[in-house]
Amino acid sequence: MIKLTNLDKFIESRFQRTFILKGIGLDIEQGEFITLMGPSGVGKSTLLNIIGLLDEDYEGQYSFDGKSIASMKDRERNALHKSEFGYIFQAYHLIDELTVYENIETPLLYRNVSSSERKSIIADLLDRFNMVAKKDLFPEQLSGGQQQLVGIARAIAGKPRVLLADEPTGNLHSTQAKEIMEVFKELNQEGTTIIQATHARENADYGTRLIEMLDGKIDQDITI
Repeated sequence: MIKLTNLDKFIESRFQRTFILKGIGLDIEQGEFITLMGPSGVGKSTLLNIIGLLDEDYEGQYSFDGKSIASMKDRERNALHKSEFGYIFQAYHLIDELTVYENIETPLLYRNVSSSERKSIIADLLDRFNMVAKKDLFPEQLSGGQQQLVGIARAIAGKPRVLLADEPTGNLHSTQAKEIMEVFKELNQEGTTIIQATHARENADYGTRLIEMLDGKIDQDITI
């Protein structure tokens, strides 16, 4: 599904290159649940951004479903980005001026989903995450855990094949974090490929594969 070959990411200065990622080689199959771990600054978030087509400034090869990302036209790459990937961030990135319902609806509007289908999808998600009563609230009226659940609902509304999560439980207490990870496990069992970056070793136990990073490289790749 996803194949990275000899991938480098660096900052060029006058006298030297400072590598953020160096020689990354990674094959990810459909349905895996992968955890990226390692110290802060090791390149986990950068790698997630490259996989999710949020960062195109790198060297090396990246192919998705056997097709080279570099060979795609901008329109094709943007379509892939919108249709195949969902994103969950530590800082939630909800839109403050929109209600819970409207935040979840946003990616569906980008995909030109019909009004009736949008209503059906959002109703299902609100029910799944026990947030029907909160659909008209704004983000500031929610707890951190509730905001993250809205972020997950928004990320999966368009049924992406790949869910990317950057420190998804970093701002949550342990009960909320466990709830989020149980949702991830359920989504993965339904067929969603999940790639998460985290410092929490207990989060990795929910996955199928642990990739430990060190100094911008893959140090260990372990099947759990």
